[in-house]
Amino acid sequence: MNDLDQTHYDVVIVGGGHNGLVAGCYLAKAGLRVVVLEQRDWLGGMAASRAFIPEAPEHILSPGAWENVYFRAAGVGRELGLEEFGHRDLDAHGWAWLGDDGESIVLQANLGKTVDDIRRFSKRDADTYAELTEAAIKILKIQDAYGLSHPKRPSLATLAAALRAVAGGRRVRSLLASALTATAADGIEALFESEAVRGIFAGTGAILAPLSVDGSAIALLAPAMIHHKGAARPVGGMGGLVAALERCLTAHGGAVGLSSEVAAVRMHKRGGVVELTDGSELHADRAVIAACPVHRVPDLVGEALPREIAERLRKAPANATGLGTFTINAAFSGRIELPNHQPNRRDGVDLRKPAIYMGTLEEVVAAGEQSARGELPDRTTFCLGILSAVDPSQAPEGQDIVQLYSPAPVEPVGGWDKWRGEAERRLEEKVAEAAPDFKRLQIGAFVETAHDLAVRTGAENGCIYHIDNLPTRIGPIRPAAGAGGYRTAVDGLYLGSASCHPGGGVSGLPGKHCAAVVLADLGVGRRSARRASSAS
Repeated sequence: MNDLDQTHYDVVIVGGGHNGLVAGCYLAKAGLRVVVLEQRDWLGGMAASRAFIPEAPEHILSPGAWENVYFRAAGVGRELGLEEFGHRDLDAHGWAWLGDDGESIVLQANLGKTVDDIRRFSKRDADTYAELTEAAIKILKIQDAYGLSHPKRPSLATLAAALRAVAGGRRVRSLLASALTATAADGIEALFESEAVRGIFAGTGAILAPLSVDGSAIALLAPAMIHHKGAARPVGGMGGLVAALERCLTAHGGAVGLSSEVAAVRMHKRGGVVELTDGSELHADRAVIAACPVHRVPDLVGEALPREIAERLRKAPANATGLGTFTINAAFSGRIELPNHQPNRRDGVDLRKPAIYMGTLEEVVAAGEQSARGELPDRTTFCLGILSAVDPSQAPEGQDIVQLYSPAPVEPVGGWDKWRGEAERRLEEKVAEAAPDFKRLQIGAFVETAHDLAVRTGAENGCIYHIDNLPTRIGPIRPAAGAGGYRTAVDGLYLGSASCHPGGGVSGLPGKHCAAVVLADLGVGRRSARRASSAS
């Protein structure tokens, strides 16, 4: 464990991902003594960025999150003043789909340009996209407002947004209903006729859930995010945000303990004791926050947690269909170009900059179904991010870093030892259809299966959202019935990770909301308000 200057803190936070750091920043700003413990020797969890490839020490890889559509809307960066601590982000350049014959379509922030691009493939699809986006943005406003609220106490802004949206017309009401019941595959097929538009919706939607699962039609909202609040990429990779959060935390008196794996948490009436695997102990005089995947919590706290709640947390669905991801994060000695597609663009769009998807609707659906059966997909589909194309600081001049991922089994029949090489070969062969120099320019790669991701981050089954995005796991029932709202059945023990409302993605809201609940329970905000009133 890193040397810490004390063993007693007001709050001990277990987990150094971005939500744990966000919670720590809010608590430290409120004057509490806070320490954030991280089992690895670096912070960030799924938002970590660092030189993962020994042969490429100047190439900064982001094997988890690298683009977000939530952080700006969440307002956490503004509230914590993260720009003062070095946080900067760059506008993302949308999402692109590449076809097998050199065609491409790009969903840009500018809705008019996007509709014009779609019109090249289908006038009907262009009109449908514009109408769908108008309806979807109304629903996203509800999502934004609810995400900013406590899951059990929706704000007046949430209720007002919902009323405005429902009053908006039949299209919105229909989309609201289908998003919670229908499959994304059915919705995409019913709405669009062109392979290009179906393909981009399939690619972006499959990140949230398998397209053939009931309720997955919520993915139809995803492209509208580009036109709503837009997407951003932090300078330095997502780890640039993590570094700013760490500086914010320590500037307000908080501490960080790296290489500090927690073995057990023993709660008592006045806080708890956090025991590390090296035998040392830290005392939490006021509260303990589990900012780690909730599946770990029952084993950490033992019998203190009611058995029924413990079992619900252990069984919370995480990549429950058997579909996970297979990623190749690679460093290159030159630039990755797209010679089969870029020359066909006539609008000046640089295809290196958007997130790139490749695969038809049918191929994405089949990949999900085969993966769920424990099989490698016959037809590989992928998402490619050439991260240095937007932020050159992540690689030496004239060189690139990328993240490439595809649908894959959580655990293939026969195990990953048998299939890892084949999965890597298929994915590299597929991406070479668009980027022929992918293998030739490669310095090295950091490859992760869902199992590898689980080992590195503690996420059950390598689930990038901790808990699957399902209608049965939203709001007050996320992560499980009886465990929503950040408090637990154990006094002084709180939950503050992506396992909680409003869910995965890089927003910082689970950490912020958890900190607010802790401060309310400790009466810290009320005392500060009374002191301010007395002073005036």
